[in-house]
Amino acid sequence: MKGSFEHFRQFGMRLEKEARATAKRYGVEDLAGPQGFTLVYLLNHQDNEVFIKDIERKAQISKSVASGLIKRMEKNGYIQVIPSLVDKRKKQVVLTDDGREAGQKVQVFIEEFHRRLFRGLTKEEVRQAVRVWRRIEENITQGEEDA
Repeated sequence: MKGSFEHFRQFGMRLEKEARATAKRYGVEDLAGPQGFTLVYLLNHQDNEVFIKDIERKAQISKSVASGLIKRMEKNGYIQVIPSLVDKRKKQVVLTDDGREAGQKVQVFIEEFHRRLFRGLTKEEVRQAVRVWRRIEENITQGEEDA
């Protein structure tokens, strides 16, 4: 295990650098974070009403962070917040045409990044890698709870 921390740190920095470079090539460098995640989430759930609470839960962000995110995305012209068709007391989040187009670009970026990341690996190797990373994530989460 000697040197593992440094290896993970370097891997993380390299991964982030590659993600930024790929995002720039696809013209989504400003959407590689929470806005991009939200655009893709909304794109994949267009047939359902999506509420701010759903975005909070899926993105694992607080109510105040989600509120700021939604305001920023509205200002950027990617989404609209409108009354629910089912319950007028609730507000749903819907994509604008610009948001749909940007979401599709982000989705293509993600697919390409995954292709590059897992190039040369078998499906089983990818599954193993995902299992290991999930376990590491669980360990980190458990460590936070123990602290």
